[in-house]
Amino acid sequence: MTQILSGICSEGIMVATDSMATTFDESGEERQFTIDKLFSIGSHAFVVSGGMGISVDLSKRFKEYAEQRRLVGIEKIIAAAGPYLSDQFRQSMGRIEQVRSMEGQFDRIYFLVGGYSFRSQEIPYQLALWGSEEVQLPLERIHISNSVVMPRTLAGETRLFRLCQQNCPLTDLINFAGDFLQKQAETNPQIGPPFWFGTVTPKGFERFKNTYG
Repeated sequence: MTQILSGICSEGIMVATDSMATTFDESGEERQFTIDKLFSIGSHAFVVSGGMGISVDLSKRFKEYAEQRRLVGIEKIIAAAGPYLSDQFRQSMGRIEQVRSMEGQFDRIYFLVGGYSFRSQEIPYQLALWGSEEVQLPLERIHISNSVVMPRTLAGETRLFRLCQQNCPLTDLINFAGDFLQKQAETNPQIGPPFWFGTVTPKGFERFKNTYG
């Protein structure tokens, strides 16, 4: 399980995620480890994923694809993300079926892309979310506003949405995300540090981590 939060304010975009991942050995025994799930795309965008473990590999592939084709600006990245990730997801079906046979909860997969627009002053920061339940193709573009919490929690979504509507500083969004991730980790063994944070501003994408103890 992966916990992701992201929100937009006038200063830019905040994104945060944990690093815990789960795999299963040949006997079906669960094993947990940490893995990086948040990747930059060029200088002003990012992709982060959750659900099936293969999502991390697909995110890396999309990062490489977008950078090799020099997709600059979030509009071009969003336009490419859905078709490319759906195609790669389809090609990975064999590996996906192996995971599903061991643990049904991994039927969910989702990808969040965010970044800066070099051509829109009205909407300089944009987020886009794709997901699939029960390994359905193509990936579905999921409507989101200026904030998103995945997996969804009403309390977290409501609080983050209000902060974004209030146009609070990016630091407030980061602090909220850190506190939220810490609380989730205390009650859910599938969520854990280090917690990775990222920001998108006109200067570009920056990321950092905090172990929170």
